Amino acid sequence: MTGRHSMKRCTFVILGISLLLSGTFLSRTSPGEAADQTEYDKPGPYQVRSLEFPDLTDAKRKDRKVPLKVHFPATGGKFPLVVFSHGGGGNWDSYIHQVRHLASHGYVVVCVEHTDSNNERIKYYMSRRGGHLRFADALNRTTHDPQAMLQRPGDVSFAIDQAVLWNTGHKALAGMINTGRIGVMGHSYGAYTTLAVCGARPIVDYLEPVTSPGRGLGRDYSDPRVTFGLAMSPQPPGTTYFSTESYKTINRPIVGMTGSKDTGKTFDDKAMPAEARWQFWDLLPPGNKYFLWLENADHFSFADNPKAWLFPSESRTDVQRISKAMMALFCDHFLKGKKEAGGRMNREYVNSLSGTVVTEIQWREK
Repeated sequence: MTGRHSMKRCTFVILGISLLLSGTFLSRTSPGEAADQTEYDKPGPYQVRSLEFPDLTDAKRKDRKVPLKVHFPATGGKFPLVVFSHGGGGNWDSYIHQVRHLASHGYVVVCVEHTDSNNERIKYYMSRRGGHLRFADALNRTTHDPQAMLQRPGDVSFAIDQAVLWNTGHKALAGMINTGRIGVMGHSYGAYTTLAVCGARPIVDYLEPVTSPGRGLGRDYSDPRVTFGLAMSPQPPGTTYFSTESYKTINRPIVGMTGSKDTGKTFDDKAMPAEARWQFWDLLPPGNKYFLWLENADHFSFADNPKAWLFPSESRTDVQRISKAMMALFCDHFLKGKKEAGGRMNREYVNSLSGTVVTEIQWREK
């Protein structure tokens, strides 16, 4: 692992951001040991291996650096692909426990590092050479930077391209990846990435410098290879990311997950109540669209790493159990076509995962 990703480096997090982290094996069963795959909040039957690719570059985009980290079952098989996008100020380890949990259920999970909005970029902006910005201003800079915002979907597409190559020639991954069934997930800035890859057209009004067409919707950044997306803390219209017109072009299954204390900021830096995120759901076209509203869940509760204690969240324990289960459940349904997963896609099952803080979960589908 490079120095950029060292666990000894400082972690930067604010609202709308994932924390930096590293992880450990999640599986409690040995390779091949039987496990009830419908216990989605429990580790799956596979032990998990990890590989790091810190020096990858995308020749199609002027050799843009796109570090990737892969978590996959240690035993043989052919597993669907999931690409995970971190929030602003994060890195490829920003959701280590959730992604390894998913890998233990039989998925190859590729975590993308977005170099224009990762922790290293934040630290640069905070340095004297980068302008000596406050952290909040440094993060805000990444959400207004065309390179940071508009290149994120391309990083996901690059990750898929690499998975296709690994599936044919990498000694540890060859033949293991089903690139015909692909999920994309992300939180906060990663939710924007997920939605854009699945067809939502971002607005370019607030990008600096001005980017064509200057105001209104940007171009289509979707990738037709993606089967479905799961967006945690999805952005409503009125942010720097989307308008009311942005969601109409989402043309595949989408899952949104948020909470009653998941507040944010509007494009003009005003407080955004959690209830505003319902607008995202209301504007989605019908057909395989799902929305989970977790009572008392806050933005930081979706971070699941060893540094999460820096930003206390009363709902984190409950949210992590729910999010891990829902990731595995929706992937089993959309990527593996498992009937038992479809049978648990309902309000009754998701509320069976509630706890002492997240006391109720609203389930919406259309």
